[in-house]
Amino acid sequence: MKHVGRILTAVLVVFALAVVWYARSGEAVVTRRVFTNAASIAEGTIWVRSDKGLFGGPVTAIANLSSDGAVVYAGTREDKIYVSSDGGSDWTPLDGTSSGHYVAGIEVDPRANGRVVGKAVYGAGFFLSEDGGQTWKNASRGLGSRSLSCLASPAGSPDTLFAGTGDAGLFISRDGGRSWSRTGRKDLGDRIAAVDASRDGRTVYAGTQETGLFVSRDGGGTWNAIVLPFGSQPMVMGIDIDPADELRLAVTVTGGGIGLSKDGGRAWVTSRKGSLPSDCVAVEFLPGGAPGLVLGTQSGALYFSADGLDWQLTFQLPDGGHVFGLGRSGMGMLAATSYGVFSSRDGMAWSESSIGITNLTLAGLAASPVDADVLYAATDQGVFRSTDAGISWSRCSESKGIISVLVLQDGRTVLAGTSVGSVLRSVDGGDHWITVSHGIPGVRVSILASRPAGPTIVYAGTDGGFAVSNDAGLTWEPRNIGLVVTTPAGSPTPRTEIAAFLPDTATPGTVILSLLGQGLYITKDDGNHWKRLQSSMDTPWIDSLAVDEETDRFYAGTDTKGVYISQDGGATWSRSSSGLSTILSVSGAVNTIAVAPDDIVYAGTQARGVAMSQDDGAIWQRLNSGLPDLDVRCIIVAGGGVFAMTAHGVVRLQTQ
Repeated sequence: MKHVGRILTAVLVVFALAVVWYARSGEAVVTRRVFTNAASIAEGTIWVRSDKGLFGGPVTAIANLSSDGAVVYAGTREDKIYVSSDGGSDWTPLDGTSSGHYVAGIEVDPRANGRVVGKAVYGAGFFLSEDGGQTWKNASRGLGSRSLSCLASPAGSPDTLFAGTGDAGLFISRDGGRSWSRTGRKDLGDRIAAVDASRDGRTVYAGTQETGLFVSRDGGGTWNAIVLPFGSQPMVMGIDIDPADELRLAVTVTGGGIGLSKDGGRAWVTSRKGSLPSDCVAVEFLPGGAPGLVLGTQSGALYFSADGLDWQLTFQLPDGGHVFGLGRSGMGMLAATSYGVFSSRDGMAWSESSIGITNLTLAGLAASPVDADVLYAATDQGVFRSTDAGISWSRCSESKGIISVLVLQDGRTVLAGTSVGSVLRSVDGGDHWITVSHGIPGVRVSILASRPAGPTIVYAGTDGGFAVSNDAGLTWEPRNIGLVVTTPAGSPTPRTEIAAFLPDTATPGTVILSLLGQGLYITKDDGNHWKRLQSSMDTPWIDSLAVDEETDRFYAGTDTKGVYISQDGGATWSRSSSGLSTILSVSGAVNTIAVAPDDIVYAGTQARGVAMSQDDGAIWQRLNSGLPDLDVRCIIVAGGGVFAMTAHGVVRLQTQ
């Protein structure tokens, strides 16, 4: 027994050491290896970026470095940092690792020529870079929370930083962010929404979500409440000190518009009643002493005022838009929004300024069957089109959430499924669009496909079921008879959500469909009647379907069981996942499968990138060299080229 005990102890020690190794360095080692190709893949096979022009996406923080505003930093919702050296016209991504959380604030030490950068990341803490953002280290020592909500540093005292949190109050650093201590514990409360400091750092304003506005006139040592002219103490969301006259102060409050002071917060005037909405979140004085202010709202509106009293709407983001922050840049203004960066010289006329920011959320790819150089991408900010095989892209639709795209056989009719229960339809290759919604069940039109042969019949899969169009997407009819969702007794009835479907190329009118979490169904009459397939798979969670048109071999990608293959039209299935996962690197869901004309099969996974099989799915080989991200959402084959779409980018497979 003692011998057995020693063996068990040794096993436990080895296991514990392995866990410690993996936590400290093993994960990075495994990740580096995963971003490579399998040894058997031909040398020179690599994914190359093919997404120039797919610019935009949420930017949550803006900060400038130089006195002339030429050097600007931007942070995104997923903790990616970009830098611009021309005042925000063109952006370059920095290579530092990401925490995956949104950037709440950025500050740059002007003495170090952009080498020392600090960022407050909500949910992750404060990070410091001493090499211009190429690498980051966590510098949260002394911070009582990782839920950072705002960040400020006095321009004339860059070693001093103030970081507000959403649940632990305001913190101050006197050593450039390397250590922190709490300030104003008794006065400010725990929920800090905004902070700003004068150039010398002596005067600091803190806006709270519970107790209004506070000021410190000794650099954060002591605090006093400021009575705002809005009745009970409101939630203060934005603060700005006019750099041309530091006695001028502007604050935004929820439900009350804006307050403006000319004497450091002692006396106030407010915006005229009704001139502003109730969801104001950010305000900035124009740079260079120019008269005027700019204000942004949670609902995506930008306003301008010459005096802070009367305001005019100057720009409105599409539905669902949000202004996260405002910043001065040279003699102009920049707005960080959910649709990227916008710039203005005068605070009134705004234009997109996101060139180089690749933070769109991508959902689907489609190629024209007539001209393989013409591609379409579904993004959260509209349909983008490429006419040069993915070398460059430009938006061709209105800016709204698109989650699927399809090009019909004529090469001119393009359909795009939205996240609001409609389909956009174009009959001129994407130049002009109409919106069709009647007859479409559900809200998210996540899948579009057409019958491979015969009349142009189009199918749509949504979170409310299956729909068919007999006129190339102009009108739609829901067809859900037989799509039965079963749940345990007492559970809420789920939606009839389509996870994937596949029109059978050999039998017109036949479609195999995966109902989310319910397994496979089949119809032989274009969806008029559905029948459950008694599948031999070990899971009902099937996320992708594909067919080899030459052999009629079906492929199914699942959530955790890899890939299954059927050679009898879906009646029976066998698992074929060798090489897709390892013990330390699981594939996650198989999001997409594509079969190339040369019979190579490609699988895009949620957590392990791309795998390819050259033997009909028997063995899979890692194909990740050059991939920007391991979460591969879509793979298509177009004109002999293979394209893969990740969460924020498009790549093309290049071989020597």
